[in-house]
Amino acid sequence: MNSQLQKQILVGAVAGIVVAALIFLLLGGKRSDLAATQADIVQLQAAVDKGKLLKASYEKLREEVAKEDKRIDALVKIMPSEADYGEVPYRIKKLADDAGIDQTSFSLLPAKKTTYYTEKPIAFTCRVGYHTFGQFASLISGYDKIINLSNIELTRASNSHGFYPAAAKCTISVFVYNVEPPPTGPNAKAPGAAGAKAH
Repeated sequence: MNSQLQKQILVGAVAGIVVAALIFLLLGGKRSDLAATQADIVQLQAAVDKGKLLKASYEKLREEVAKEDKRIDALVKIMPSEADYGEVPYRIKKLADDAGIDQTSFSLLPAKKTTYYTEKPIAFTCRVGYHTFGQFASLISGYDKIINLSNIELTRASNSHGFYPAAAKCTISVFVYNVEPPPTGPNAKAPGAAGAKAH
């Protein structure tokens, strides 16, 4: 091999090493940037996956809330209103008459307010037959609004062979839904504004 060819090979090899070294040095920073970008991609993918899980949880929660809202709406419809509460004594008297029991007293007790409803108990005493009181309780349970019969006390009458062999005391509770008060504050709409828009 002649010396000229050897020089060319040597120069080519040195040039290749120099170019490789320059490429390595120049692209070293780019490799660091690439590694950082790949780490960012991994973090972003984790955030996307977490977002998808949160969205799925939100959708499920929204469905559950919608179901509960429907259930609450159905319950509110069968809860007596204030107007219904005013009619309850007459309705109870009619149910007592239908069952064949003799009402002796009917008195309103103090109301017990909770967050969502107000319990309005009524003390009810009457003269009954054992079967007729059972019929009265059955008629109460068939009432179209939520009414509770509790604290039942039956006492045998002194003349147990009479038409009414027992006396009964019980509490009849009416559960009235607490209507949410209208919104107040700077963001509340005036009642007249809503009416004006309706026209």
